[in-house]
Amino acid sequence: MAGLLAKDYVLQAIDTGKQRNAEAVVARVRTGKGRGIPWMVVLDPEGKALVTSDGPKGNIGCPYEPHEIAYFRTMLEQTRKRLGDADLDAIVKANEAFVERLKQAQKK
Repeated sequence: MAGLLAKDYVLQAIDTGKQRNAEAVVARVRTGKGRGIPWMVVLDPEGKALVTSDGPKGNIGCPYEPHEIAYFRTMLEQTRKRLGDADLDAIVKANEAFVERLKQAQKK
């Protein structure tokens, strides 16, 4: 999935417990009420937030529930430049497969 996302996005994890100035970065881009993690934001080249993972039902975090996966796809649809519909389908399928592996692991 990361390979497909790299067509349009630079993926950067920010760890406020380990990285210097991470709190300042988060304070600048995370203005919503929700505080769950993980949290995602898509920024434009000037650093303006285009869309965040704060969906209609709150932060989608690591998309797990069907509505969270659907909102993640919406985030990508709203901000993509080179990703095609087939790419989005593949990302969603990879996300759904990940969720299924998590569910199977929880049953053990």
